[in-house]
Amino acid sequence: MDNTFMEKIVRKRKDSKDHLMIAGLILLYIVLLFVAFVFLREFGLFIAFGGGWGVWWLISGTNKEYEYSVTDHFVDIDCIIAQRKRQRVFAGSAKEFEICARVNSDLFREYSKGSHKLLNYAPADDPSKNYFIVLKNNAKKAKTKGETVMVIFEPDDRMIPSLKKYNPSRIKIDGNF
Repeated sequence: MDNTFMEKIVRKRKDSKDHLMIAGLILLYIVLLFVAFVFLREFGLFIAFGGGWGVWWLISGTNKEYEYSVTDHFVDIDCIIAQRKRQRVFAGSAKEFEICARVNSDLFREYSKGSHKLLNYAPADDPSKNYFIVLKNNAKKAKTKGETVMVIFEPDDRMIPSLKKYNPSRIKIDGNF
């Protein structure tokens, strides 16, 4: 059988939680500057530059990208934080999928009623492009090992048809229910 490899990188949009964290960090930095220059004059510049660097480091950490990789029947999702740290957040095989279909389908509404742990690795741009996967997570290093999880992601147009070859009865494409 032919080996396939596809990947796609999507940028996660900042949500209200991210914006709240950024505003809180800036406010904390302003308070820190005030305290440093009023009470700790001799350390003021050191605290200003060190605190500024720390605030920049934390704020840039809210910039996230998700990289989806499909190698034959394996699906890997990595989270890239501020283009400086990569972390594997999901790994699974299409052969183990309980279901894979579009988020805007009746199947999603049916499966979302279950007690699955939700792992959302999709940008907030256009939910009509998103797919969901339900499977029992058996990845070796997964935090959710042994749990049934629902993964939401935005695959490339070629990924789902490629995965369908390995589990045709469980992977649904568009209106093919």
